[in-house]
Amino acid sequence: MFEALPRQRFRDWFQPSRVLLCVLNDPATDRANIITLCFSMHASYKPTMMAFAIWRHSLSHSLAQKATECVLAVPGEKLAEAAMTCGTQSGADLDKWVATGLTPVASQRVAVPSIRECIANVELRIASRCEAGDHLLLVGEVLQYGVDKSNLEQPLLSVGPREEGYKVLARSGIHRLAVVDARGGAQQ
Repeated sequence: MFEALPRQRFRDWFQPSRVLLCVLNDPATDRANIITLCFSMHASYKPTMMAFAIWRHSLSHSLAQKATECVLAVPGEKLAEAAMTCGTQSGADLDKWVATGLTPVASQRVAVPSIRECIANVELRIASRCEAGDHLLLVGEVLQYGVDKSNLEQPLLSVGPREEGYKVLARSGIHRLAVVDARGGAQQ
């Protein structure tokens, strides 16, 4: 009845997933680094908590191991290329703020900057972390949700090979960032 599939083929049935940008301070460079995530979820109502995972072979993994707080930002459709850059380039080699044109702004409850161009920024205090295979799983207590109600863009999604119903805005290798296509057909 159920066919066993390898993970890459299973993506056809398990996507889309929400795309977030994670901002972590880098004490070594005295600036914040941005990484693109698609492994995230709400994890608790009381207290309100969110969980997300960062790949072990990234600069952000080492930053997250020591972090006490971070920002999860919700990028809209105009940020597809910026999100792709933040997810495919290393902060060890590139100042992602400069490369993407994103603007850091002071957060309300954490020392980590939020991203001005995003639809929303969620300020978190890191509550726990756990090594999970090739990722570091972090759980953070939400201190504040900040939403730009004037930004009416659709949030970005990571889509698999089945693009029907999505408008793909950026691609790199197997990665596709998209929004729901209101007209019902995939756009290339």
